[in-house]
Amino acid sequence: MKNNLIRFLFLLLITAPACSGAAVTDSVLTVIIPSAAVVNTIPSAINNSTINPQTGSHMGLGAVFNVKTNGDDSTYDFVLSSSINTEAGEKNGYFLKDGDLYLILANKEHFPDLASLADIYSAAPKSNKNMIAYPVLKSAEFQSTYQNYNGSVCCKFLSEGKQNFNVSQHIGNTPLSGTYSLEDDGAGVYEAVITLNIYRKP
Repeated sequence: MKNNLIRFLFLLLITAPACSGAAVTDSVLTVIIPSAAVVNTIPSAINNSTINPQTGSHMGLGAVFNVKTNGDDSTYDFVLSSSINTEAGEKNGYFLKDGDLYLILANKEHFPDLASLADIYSAAPKSNKNMIAYPVLKSAEFQSTYQNYNGSVCCKFLSEGKQNFNVSQHIGNTPLSGTYSLEDDGAGVYEAVITLNIYRKP
């Protein structure tokens, strides 16, 4: 009986799991998803309009973008900028006047000169051939501010935690007084480029 008990204990010991007495360590596998953002232009009928040659008013104009991001306002600055072509090269299409933001549309075939640009920035514009200024409407969708960013006037807005959203900027129908003239503003295509920039914060 005693021998059988010893034999049983011996068999129990040699058949115990081998790992029970082994050294143990872990290897932890991780992946990091960096913050990212993707922006696309949404083509729309309001990208193009026709001006009433008598008044300079248009029927509706604006730009629409879609943003997808896994970041937020602590990660990125969301900034709308604009540009126009002049005889002196590309210039900012936005300018501030009495706290309001305006967008310049420039003749695509006959670039305006710097004298016209200086006049349109002035307190009382009156001679700015081949360019027209329209007010930028405040967005009802997002909190936005008009400010200098990287040295240029722009429109900065907050995503407010949204991660898949559209951003639109609408342009007022009536030109800024003194910036449209049937005699000075030749027939043709007038344009400005609006760009949605997403800058990663340091």
